[in-house]
Amino acid sequence: MCLASIARADLLDLSEYGDFKKIYYIPEASADNVEVRLFLPVGEADRTGAEGLAHYLEHLVVWSADKVHGEGFRNREMNAWTSPFWTAYWNRGPKDSTVNMLRNARAVFEPVQLDQDFMLTERDVVEREFDLRYRDNPTAVLYREAFHHLYGDHGLGRSVMGTPDSLRQLPVKEALAFHQQRYNAQDAYLLMSGPLTKEQIIGQIEEHLRGLPKRAAIARGFSSPLPRPPSSSLTLNLPKLERELVLFVGQAQPPVEFSRRKIWFSLLLLEDILNSSLQGGLAKPLYYDRFTVTKISAKLYLLPTGDIGYEFFFAPEDGISAQQALSRVQNLLHQLADDSIPDETLKSLRGRTLEQVRRFEKDDPHYATTIAQQSILNLGEALDVKTYHYELGRPSLSDLTAILASIVASPFATTAITNPELSQ
Repeated sequence: MCLASIARADLLDLSEYGDFKKIYYIPEASADNVEVRLFLPVGEADRTGAEGLAHYLEHLVVWSADKVHGEGFRNREMNAWTSPFWTAYWNRGPKDSTVNMLRNARAVFEPVQLDQDFMLTERDVVEREFDLRYRDNPTAVLYREAFHHLYGDHGLGRSVMGTPDSLRQLPVKEALAFHQQRYNAQDAYLLMSGPLTKEQIIGQIEEHLRGLPKRAAIARGFSSPLPRPPSSSLTLNLPKLERELVLFVGQAQPPVEFSRRKIWFSLLLLEDILNSSLQGGLAKPLYYDRFTVTKISAKLYLLPTGDIGYEFFFAPEDGISAQQALSRVQNLLHQLADDSIPDETLKSLRGRTLEQVRRFEKDDPHYATTIAQQSILNLGEALDVKTYHYELGRPSLSDLTAILASIVASPFATTAITNPELSQ
């Protein structure tokens, strides 16, 4: 395979010109707009007390930053999101709005300036968002309660959305204090793309992204030791379900010799294999062959701690109890770890994935930005598409087997089961 033949957009590291931890720019000469994406390693996992504050603060910062210097920046699209570990602010607009977007990125770190009544009203807006996403969504409740059951009060188990009760307990002053403590430009990543030249974007970075407030470093909220895993599973009685749902969730330590990059790319490939219908996947033996589940999905991810997070979500087939289905899923995972995934499955899935990367790079003008964003959030550095393609080709079958062995051997796990019959 000739990696040099893969065309790619340049990924420029311009960190020396501004006050962020990292500043990246991807020139796109044919693009109509400039995009500015800001990622802060701050999320609900950094909190204690009532849940939902990091997300509530995101709302406040969006409004405050948009009205910096008394002006609303209305000539661009904007959005934001919060996860357990990150908060992101995103803007897109024509070239002549670049200055406003950089001023907006700067204002994220300046004191929140909003009317007290407005900030209280915005808390009600967040509660309505809960109604939209959670109130009639039993799967979301299942995930939330499973993580609470596994992690207890530890930061890794906190809910980004919270509940109506927890949201009403959030004092505005705590949100503002959290902003003052945690929003540090020197920890943040800025990812930009668009039709500006390197010289043009450097000039604007130097003008608008220097002299940002500096705050003392503070340990992240999930750095404390994990609690003991629960000794029993969790059973929930939830309405609006047609059948039982099962979530097996946990955290595992990767092989000690694996780098963070090696872990992430191994997880990407292993997750694809487990979710496939090929030999070594979960669907064929559990759905097509033995009718154990009606659906099953695996999610593997790299935690900021360096550990592996894993989730196996499935619905038992009629006549199969949740415990029977769980036992078969766990036995299959142990078998795959012991016997290894078939080499032909890895070759097939990897080849398909690499071809998909090439196709997306050719057809999707924003794919380079997507890859840069994913690698920032998982590795703390932006990768270009060529490097991403190359790294996908590196994990061996023994690497994937070692990762899977770490997962099945992990004692830090729990199971949450819904029971729709009891909820009717």
